[in-house]
Amino acid sequence: MLGVMLSVDEVEQSLAVGHELRAFELKGPGSCDSKQFRAKVIRAALGMGNLRDGGHVVIGIDDRDPAAMLPGLSADDLRSWSSHDTVASRFAEYADPPLQFELAKMTLSSGADLVVLAVDQFTDIPHLCAKDYPSDLRKGALYVRARRMRETVEVATAADMRDVIDTPRPRRS
Repeated sequence: MLGVMLSVDEVEQSLAVGHELRAFELKGPGSCDSKQFRAKVIRAALGMGNLRDGGHVVIGIDDRDPAAMLPGLSADDLRSWSSHDTVASRFAEYADPPLQFELAKMTLSSGADLVVLAVDQFTDIPHLCAKDYPSDLRKGALYVRARRMRETVEVATAADMRDVIDTPRPRRS
């Protein structure tokens, strides 16, 4: 089962809320070629992959003022995120088992170009971080979207672990 991609209208409605949601995380502008920026996106995607029904990572929108729907991605940054195969290959280094996701480029009514990743929840076992990246990713960590704050964190509470353990697995077709 592949992630359900949001429409432009659904992305704009979520941004209008003015803050991140549990299944909707914002990453400002940046290139997939930047290892540091990519590590931040991978962390968010790992958290979404361990969330019931998965979630969405929006690349190109500043989380300090989501309702402004800005700044968007530069043409070069947008190109760097354009190939699903390239992004999947780069993510695979850091996710065990590999993440399943869909990728879509969008242009909002503000004129901002962005990329949305619709990340599936795990099928059999939760996604673990497979490789360290200084200050952003720790090998062996289980990242989740926390209930107490809308952020991606390592499992640190019994409630966060219970959410992962109690997540119903999708049926295989």
